[in-house]
Amino acid sequence: MPFRKIIVPTFMLVASLVMLSPVLAQQPSDKGTEESQLRSFAKAYVEVQKIREFYKPQLGTTQDPQKTTQIEREAKSKISEAIVKEGLTLDSYGQIVQTANADDALRRRIIELIDEEKKNSQKTP
Repeated sequence: MPFRKIIVPTFMLVASLVMLSPVLAQQPSDKGTEESQLRSFAKAYVEVQKIREFYKPQLGTTQDPQKTTQIEREAKSKISEAIVKEGLTLDSYGQIVQTANADDALRRRIIELIDEEKKNSQKTP
């Protein structure tokens, strides 16, 4: 069974997320640091998905280009805040996505962490 690719939400963010070489490949092999970074990524990813789910219906119902731009800006801002809150930069977040999409073992590990984070976030009110 093929593993799903990690999909980064749109809102004009994708282009800014995948420009540089993979961050994990640039760092020394420190498993503790890498695991911590992957956990931060998983938390940020879950939050980004929640934000995307919140704004997607709003984008789908508006016909006003100015309103669309306003919604996209607001969503992008909230996405950036969620990523930074977890100690990542937009570039490092995008680099992890890019690396995970090219590395099956890493992608499987990230999917495990994302699934774990989703379960944990459902438990918290």
